[in-house]
Amino acid sequence: MTDFEELRQLAAFQQSGTLSAAADELRITQPTMTRSMRRLEREFGVQLFDRSAKNRIALTPTGELAADEAKKLVESYENFLEKIRNAANLSKEIVVRAVAPGPLRFLEHAAESNADWRTAITVRGELIEPGVVLDELVQRKATMIITDREIDDPRVDSLYLGAEFLGVAIDNFNPLAQRPSVSFDDLAGLSFVLVHDIGPWKELVEARIPNAQFLYQQDLPALEQISRYSTFPFFYSNLTRNLRLTDERFMTRTRTPVAITDSANRIDFYATFLHANRRVALPIQQYLAQHWPQEA
Repeated sequence: MTDFEELRQLAAFQQSGTLSAAADELRITQPTMTRSMRRLEREFGVQLFDRSAKNRIALTPTGELAADEAKKLVESYENFLEKIRNAANLSKEIVVRAVAPGPLRFLEHAAESNADWRTAITVRGELIEPGVVLDELVQRKATMIITDREIDDPRVDSLYLGAEFLGVAIDNFNPLAQRPSVSFDDLAGLSFVLVHDIGPWKELVEARIPNAQFLYQQDLPALEQISRYSTFPFFYSNLTRNLRLTDERFMTRTRTPVAITDSANRIDFYATFLHANRRVALPIQQYLAQHWPQEA
């Protein structure tokens, strides 16, 4: 029976071009590599290598085909192992991810007040791209992913949660702070301080606010300090307005929260999960949908 490690070595040889380079990449000796390739030839009963050139071997056309197929088999096997290991991990915890930070912050807040959720739910703060949502779920890397679009796929449920709306905190001495609401156009030319990864909101605000500057911050404590000791406006949302971190940014009382009444100021979110995870994911979706804040 063919050893997957030998198939891995064959694929590595095709990629590297020489036995010594492939052996170095796989951290094995060249004699070990040579013996493995000879075993493959004997087992397959075909010639995989052209040894006519002095001190150099190359793949025959049949060998190229074998290496291509070996690469596919190895990748499939590694995906299989990853899926099994991820499934084992998900049996011990409920992992929730999202394409935007607001829903995650709201879920974290909900979990803090629920003893069962606090121990069972793991919220992964690193955002994921919408295009890899299905792969993350199928590979069992997440139990549920909060997406900014409904996923139409027979393997998953994609259930509506609610909409997120932005508000803006404006320096008290700015005339805009005296208004009950503003549009994105009204914010033209301002400089905003905000967290570095805001998912789909990044493209939206950059496209909708003319001539604005966005000062993205990687470090949350630094963001809080800049908010405290500067007059830069910052965004909050209906999902984050009542959270502790947002309250701390308002503690200096130097800014006024102002609603943004703009037709573009809306992103709808969905709880997306495999049918197999419905039993554990559906209660989370239902709770979030029922308690979803309606106004920023």
